[in-house]
Amino acid sequence: MLILPYDLIHVMENLRAVLDLEAYQKLVDANKTTLFEILITPLNELQQLTNLTSEEVELIKKKASGKFSEKQIQDRTIHFPIKLETFYSWSQEHFLADQVPPWDRFSTGCNIDSLLHGGIPINGITEVFGCSGVGKTQLCLQLALMIQLPSSLGGKEKDALYICTEDAFPSRRFHQLAESFKKKFKLDIDFESSVYLKHVTDFEQLRHCLCIHLPKLLRVKNIGLIVIDSIAGVFRSENENISYSNRGQDISNIAATLHSICDKFGIAIVCTNQVSENVAIEKNRAVLGIGVEQ
Repeated sequence: MLILPYDLIHVMENLRAVLDLEAYQKLVDANKTTLFEILITPLNELQQLTNLTSEEVELIKKKASGKFSEKQIQDRTIHFPIKLETFYSWSQEHFLADQVPPWDRFSTGCNIDSLLHGGIPINGITEVFGCSGVGKTQLCLQLALMIQLPSSLGGKEKDALYICTEDAFPSRRFHQLAESFKKKFKLDIDFESSVYLKHVTDFEQLRHCLCIHLPKLLRVKNIGLIVIDSIAGVFRSENENISYSNRGQDISNIAATLHSICDKFGIAIVCTNQVSENVAIEKNRAVLGIGVEQ
C-alpha cells in the first residue's frame, strides 16, 4: 500500500476550490474522486462519463496535472486510487504494519485458502495464471458459487459478475457445480440466477463494460465478485503493427478502473491470465501482470 505524504491529502480539495461546483459534482458522480483517476482516464472517456465539454475536461486535466510533477506521474509515486474519504481519515503520515487492519476475504472452498491466508482478498486484484488446462476457469466458477454462501460457510451472500473474453461461458459445467453445491451444503439457493454474464472481445468493449455498464449493475445488484476470464484475451491482436506503449497504457487504465471499483464498492476482483515461456530463465511467466501473485 502506498501512503501519501500529508501535504498531498488536500490536493483534491485544492482542485475542488478552482473548479465550479457543477463540474466537481459531475466528477464525483462519475466516481472520479482522486487525481489519479482524473489523470489516467482518457479525455474522451472522461467527457463521456461527466457530460462536460472537451474544453472543460482539458481544463480539469490541466489543473490536476499541475498538482504533480511529470516525474511523479511517470514514476507512479502518486499512482494509487484510494478514495478521497480514506485520505481524510488519516491523521498522520505513516502507520505501522501491525496497525493496518487485515484484509477481508472469502473462501475458495478448497485447501488453497491456507496459501492465501484465508481466501480471496476483497482488496485489489487477484491474478490467477497458469498453463492451459490447469484449472483456472474451474477455480473461477467455484469462486462465483462460494461468494454466494453465507459467511458461516466462507461466503459473503453476494452475487457475481463473470466476464468472458475468449471462450463461451461453460454453462453446463457451472450447472453441475451449482447442483453439487446445493447437495453438499444442503442449501436452497438458486446459484445460477445470481451470476451475471458478459462476453467481451477487445479492450474497448471491456472498458465500456467496466466504466458504463458495471456502475449501473452495481446500483441494483449486490455484486461481491468480478471475474475476468481472461484478462489477456482482450489484448490479443492479429495486427502486426502493435503499439506496445499504447497497450501498456490500456492495461494501466483497466487496472486503475478495477482498483477504483474494488475500493469504492468493496468487491473482490479475480483475473485469469495466460503464461508464456521465458527461454532465458526457463520458466513460465504471466503474459500481462496486473495483479499481485498470491
